[in-house]
Amino acid sequence: MFPALLATIATALSLSVASAAEIKVISANALADVIVDSKGKFEADSHHSLAVNVVPTGEVVRRVLGGEGFDVIIAPREAVDELEKKGKIEPGSAVTLTRVNFGLAVASDAPRPDVSTPEALKNTLLTARTVLITDPATGGISGVHFMEVVNKLGIASQMKDKIVVQPGDDDHARHVVQGTADIAAQAEHQIRCTRGATFLDYPAVFQKMVVFIGGAAKGTGDLAAAKSYLSFLTSEGAANTFRAHCMRQRAG
Repeated sequence: MFPALLATIATALSLSVASAAEIKVISANALADVIVDSKGKFEADSHHSLAVNVVPTGEVVRRVLGGEGFDVIIAPREAVDELEKKGKIEPGSAVTLTRVNFGLAVASDAPRPDVSTPEALKNTLLTARTVLITDPATGGISGVHFMEVVNKLGIASQMKDKIVVQPGDDDHARHVVQGTADIAAQAEHQIRCTRGATFLDYPAVFQKMVVFIGGAAKGTGDLAAAKSYLSFLTSEGAANTFRAHCMRQRAG
Protein backbone atom coordinates (compact mmCIF):
# COMPACT_ATOMS: atom_id res chain seq x y z
CA MET A 1 0.00 0.00 0.00
CA PHE A 2 2.79 2.41 0.91
CA PRO A 3 4.65 1.98 -2.42
CA ALA A 4 1.34 2.50 -4.24
CA LEU A 5 0.74 5.72 -2.30
CA LEU A 6 4.20 6.98 -3.17
CA ALA A 7 3.59 6.17 -6.82
CA THR A 8 0.30 8.09 -6.74
CA ILE A 9 1.98 11.12 -5.16
CA ALA A 10 4.84 10.98 -7.69
CA THR A 11 2.38 10.82 -10.56
CA ALA A 12 0.41 13.80 -9.21
CA LEU A 13 3.59 15.83 -8.80
CA SER A 14 4.81 14.98 -12.29
CA LEU A 15 1.45 15.99 -13.77
CA SER A 16 1.58 19.25 -11.82
CA VAL A 17 5.07 20.04 -13.09
CA ALA A 18 4.10 19.07 -16.62
CA SER A 19 1.09 21.41 -16.59
CA ALA A 20 3.04 24.36 -15.14
CA ALA A 21 4.16 26.91 -17.72
CA GLU A 22 6.44 29.92 -17.90
CA ILE A 23 4.25 32.78 -19.08
CA LYS A 24 6.17 35.52 -20.87
CA VAL A 25 4.54 38.89 -20.29
CA ILE A 26 5.33 42.20 -21.92
CA SER A 27 3.54 45.21 -20.44
CA ALA A 28 3.49 48.97 -20.77
CA ASN A 29 4.80 50.86 -17.72
CA ALA A 30 1.43 51.80 -16.25
CA LEU A 31 0.77 48.34 -14.78
CA ALA A 32 4.34 47.67 -13.60
CA ASP A 33 3.62 47.85 -9.86
CA VAL A 34 0.46 45.75 -10.08
CA ILE A 35 2.21 43.04 -12.10
CA VAL A 36 5.25 42.89 -9.81
CA ASP A 37 3.31 42.94 -6.54
CA SER A 38 0.72 40.33 -7.61
CA LYS A 39 3.26 38.02 -9.26
CA GLY A 40 3.88 35.90 -6.16
CA LYS A 41 0.19 35.29 -5.54
CA PHE A 42 -0.49 34.25 -9.11
CA GLU A 43 2.49 31.91 -9.17
CA ALA A 44 1.54 30.33 -5.83
CA ASP A 45 -2.09 29.85 -6.86
CA SER A 46 -1.51 28.64 -10.41
CA HIS A 47 1.94 26.97 -10.19
CA HIS A 48 2.82 28.80 -13.39
CA SER A 49 5.77 31.21 -13.41
CA LEU A 50 5.90 34.70 -14.89
CA ALA A 51 8.76 36.17 -16.92
CA VAL A 52 7.92 39.88 -17.00
CA ASN A 53 9.15 42.66 -19.29
CA VAL A 54 7.89 46.17 -18.41
CA VAL A 55 8.70 48.83 -21.01
CA PRO A 56 7.18 52.01 -22.52
CA THR A 57 4.22 51.52 -24.83
CA GLY A 58 6.21 52.19 -27.98
CA GLU A 59 8.68 49.50 -26.99
CA VAL A 60 5.86 46.99 -26.46
CA VAL A 61 4.65 47.51 -30.01
CA ARG A 62 8.15 47.51 -31.48
CA ARG A 63 9.19 44.27 -29.82
CA VAL A 64 5.98 42.40 -30.59
CA LEU A 65 5.98 43.49 -34.24
CA GLY A 66 9.69 42.65 -34.34
CA GLY A 67 8.85 39.02 -33.72
CA GLU A 68 9.80 38.54 -30.07
CA GLY A 69 7.85 35.73 -28.48
CA PHE A 70 5.45 36.56 -25.65
CA ASP A 71 2.40 34.89 -24.18
CA VAL A 72 0.60 37.93 -22.76
CA ILE A 73 0.66 41.50 -24.09
CA ILE A 74 -0.56 44.45 -21.98
CA ALA A 75 -0.81 47.89 -23.57
CA PRO A 76 -3.21 50.77 -24.28
CA ARG A 77 -6.31 49.86 -26.28
CA GLU A 78 -5.05 51.60 -29.43
CA ALA A 79 -1.80 49.61 -29.35
CA VAL A 80 -3.58 46.31 -28.73
CA ASP A 81 -6.04 47.06 -31.54
CA GLU A 82 -3.10 47.70 -33.88
CA LEU A 83 -1.40 44.47 -32.84
CA GLU A 84 -4.63 42.50 -33.23
CA LYS A 85 -5.12 43.82 -36.76
CA LYS A 86 -1.59 42.66 -37.57
CA GLY A 87 -2.29 39.18 -36.27
CA LYS A 88 -0.31 39.44 -33.03
CA ILE A 89 -3.21 39.01 -30.56
CA GLU A 90 -5.32 35.87 -30.19
CA PRO A 91 -8.85 36.83 -31.34
CA GLY A 92 -11.34 37.08 -28.48
CA SER A 93 -8.69 37.01 -25.74
CA ALA A 94 -8.45 40.75 -24.99
CA VAL A 95 -9.78 41.94 -21.63
CA THR A 96 -9.98 45.39 -20.04
CA LEU A 97 -7.62 45.74 -17.08
CA THR A 98 -7.79 49.37 -15.98
CA ARG A 99 -8.17 52.99 -17.06
CA VAL A 100 -5.37 55.47 -16.48
CA ASN A 101 -5.57 59.25 -16.37
CA PHE A 102 -2.53 61.44 -17.01
CA GLY A 103 -1.65 64.78 -15.48
CA LEU A 104 0.97 66.73 -13.58
CA ALA A 105 2.73 66.24 -10.24
CA VAL A 106 3.72 69.06 -7.90
CA ALA A 107 4.99 69.01 -4.33
CA SER A 108 2.16 69.06 -1.79
CA ASP A 109 3.98 71.54 0.46
CA ALA A 110 4.57 74.04 -2.37
CA PRO A 111 2.09 76.67 -3.58
CA ARG A 112 -0.42 74.96 -5.87
CA PRO A 113 -0.04 76.31 -9.41
CA ASP A 114 -3.03 77.15 -11.56
CA VAL A 115 -3.46 74.75 -14.49
CA SER A 116 -7.23 75.05 -14.76
CA THR A 117 -7.25 76.59 -18.24
CA PRO A 118 -4.90 76.40 -21.23
CA GLU A 119 -3.69 79.94 -20.56
CA ALA A 120 -3.11 79.24 -16.87
CA LEU A 121 -1.25 76.03 -17.71
CA LYS A 122 0.87 77.91 -20.23
CA ASN A 123 1.87 80.50 -17.63
CA THR A 124 2.61 77.82 -15.02
CA LEU A 125 4.87 75.89 -17.37
CA LEU A 126 6.71 79.01 -18.49
CA THR A 127 7.46 80.02 -14.90
CA ALA A 128 8.65 76.54 -13.89
CA ARG A 129 12.40 75.98 -13.69
CA THR A 130 12.31 72.27 -14.56
CA VAL A 131 9.63 69.91 -15.86
CA LEU A 132 10.38 66.18 -15.75
CA ILE A 133 8.89 63.92 -18.44
CA THR A 134 9.33 60.45 -19.88
CA ASP A 135 11.34 60.46 -23.09
CA PRO A 136 8.75 60.74 -25.89
CA ALA A 137 11.09 58.78 -28.16
CA THR A 138 10.33 55.66 -26.11
CA GLY A 139 6.61 55.98 -26.83
CA GLY A 140 5.81 56.52 -23.15
CA ILE A 141 2.31 58.00 -23.05
CA SER A 142 2.87 60.67 -20.40
CA GLY A 143 5.86 62.16 -22.24
CA VAL A 144 4.29 61.98 -25.68
CA HIS A 145 1.12 63.62 -24.41
CA PHE A 146 2.99 66.38 -22.55
CA MET A 147 4.85 67.34 -25.72
CA GLU A 148 1.57 67.37 -27.64
CA VAL A 149 0.17 69.78 -25.04
CA VAL A 150 3.24 72.01 -25.17
CA ASN A 151 3.05 72.15 -28.96
CA LYS A 152 -0.65 73.02 -28.87
CA LEU A 153 0.12 75.81 -26.38
CA GLY A 154 2.74 77.14 -28.79
CA ILE A 155 5.57 77.13 -26.23
CA ALA A 156 7.70 74.18 -27.36
CA SER A 157 10.76 76.33 -28.11
CA GLN A 158 10.43 78.23 -24.83
CA MET A 159 10.18 74.99 -22.85
CA LYS A 160 13.17 73.33 -24.51
CA ASP A 161 15.66 74.21 -21.76
CA LYS A 162 13.18 73.55 -18.94
CA ILE A 163 12.26 69.99 -19.89
CA VAL A 164 14.27 67.16 -18.34
CA VAL A 165 13.84 63.83 -20.11
CA GLN A 166 14.15 60.41 -18.48
CA PRO A 167 13.68 56.94 -20.01
CA GLY A 168 11.06 55.76 -17.48
CA ASP A 169 8.42 57.42 -15.31
CA ASP A 170 8.41 55.51 -12.00
CA ASP A 171 10.24 58.21 -10.03
CA HIS A 172 8.99 61.42 -11.60
CA ALA A 173 6.72 62.48 -8.73
CA ARG A 174 9.40 61.53 -6.20
CA HIS A 175 11.81 63.94 -7.89
CA VAL A 176 9.22 66.69 -7.49
CA VAL A 177 8.83 65.90 -3.80
CA GLN A 178 12.62 65.95 -3.38
CA GLY A 179 12.80 69.34 -5.09
CA THR A 180 14.87 68.28 -8.11
CA ALA A 181 12.00 69.19 -10.46
CA ASP A 182 9.17 71.70 -10.15
CA ILE A 183 6.62 69.73 -12.16
CA ALA A 184 6.43 66.22 -13.60
CA ALA A 185 4.16 64.72 -16.23
CA GLN A 186 3.00 61.30 -15.10
CA ALA A 187 0.08 58.88 -14.70
CA GLU A 188 -2.43 59.87 -12.02
CA HIS A 189 -2.09 56.69 -9.94
CA GLN A 190 1.69 57.05 -9.78
CA ILE A 191 1.36 60.62 -8.52
CA ARG A 192 -1.38 59.86 -5.99
CA CYS A 193 0.62 56.95 -4.57
CA THR A 194 3.71 59.12 -4.03
CA ARG A 195 3.78 60.58 -0.52
CA GLY A 196 4.19 64.34 -0.63
CA ALA A 197 3.01 64.74 -4.24
CA THR A 198 -0.22 66.33 -5.46
CA PHE A 199 -1.97 65.42 -8.70
CA LEU A 200 -3.11 68.21 -11.04
CA ASP A 201 -5.38 67.41 -13.96
CA TYR A 202 -4.78 69.00 -17.32
CA PRO A 203 -7.40 71.50 -18.50
CA ALA A 204 -10.39 69.64 -19.93
CA VAL A 205 -9.30 70.20 -23.54
CA PHE A 206 -5.98 68.45 -22.86
CA GLN A 207 -7.09 65.64 -20.55
CA LYS A 208 -5.81 62.19 -21.43
CA MET A 209 -7.54 58.95 -20.35
CA VAL A 210 -6.18 55.62 -21.56
CA VAL A 211 -7.75 52.16 -21.23
CA PHE A 212 -5.24 49.35 -20.79
CA ILE A 213 -5.98 45.97 -22.33
CA GLY A 214 -4.41 42.56 -21.84
CA GLY A 215 -4.46 39.94 -24.57
CA ALA A 216 -2.97 36.53 -25.28
CA ALA A 217 -0.30 36.66 -27.96
CA LYS A 218 -1.08 34.88 -31.21
CA GLY A 219 0.95 31.69 -31.34
CA THR A 220 1.57 31.55 -27.59
CA GLY A 221 2.98 28.23 -26.50
CA ASP A 222 0.26 27.77 -23.88
CA LEU A 223 -2.95 29.65 -24.60
CA ALA A 224 -4.70 28.25 -21.52
CA ALA A 225 -1.91 29.48 -19.24
CA ALA A 226 -1.92 32.92 -20.89
CA LYS A 227 -5.69 33.20 -20.44
CA SER A 228 -5.39 32.06 -16.81
CA TYR A 229 -3.10 35.02 -16.10
CA LEU A 230 -5.48 37.46 -17.78
CA SER A 231 -8.34 35.98 -15.73
CA PHE A 232 -6.28 36.47 -12.58
CA LEU A 233 -5.64 40.15 -13.37
CA THR A 234 -9.41 40.73 -13.67
CA SER A 235 -10.29 38.67 -10.58
CA GLU A 236 -10.86 39.61 -6.96
CA GLY A 237 -7.50 37.99 -6.23
CA ALA A 238 -5.73 40.93 -7.89
CA ALA A 239 -8.20 43.66 -6.85
CA ASN A 240 -6.37 44.58 -3.65
CA THR A 241 -3.14 45.05 -5.56
CA PHE A 242 -4.81 47.47 -7.96
CA ARG A 243 -6.26 49.41 -5.04
CA ALA A 244 -2.92 49.47 -3.23
CA HIS A 245 -1.46 51.27 -6.23
CA CYS A 246 -4.29 53.81 -6.51
CA MET A 247 -5.82 52.13 -9.57
CA ARG A 248 -9.30 50.89 -10.38
CA GLN A 249 -9.47 47.34 -11.66
CA ARG A 250 -11.38 46.77 -14.92
CA ALA A 251 -12.35 50.45 -15.20
CA GLY A 252 -13.02 50.83 -18.91
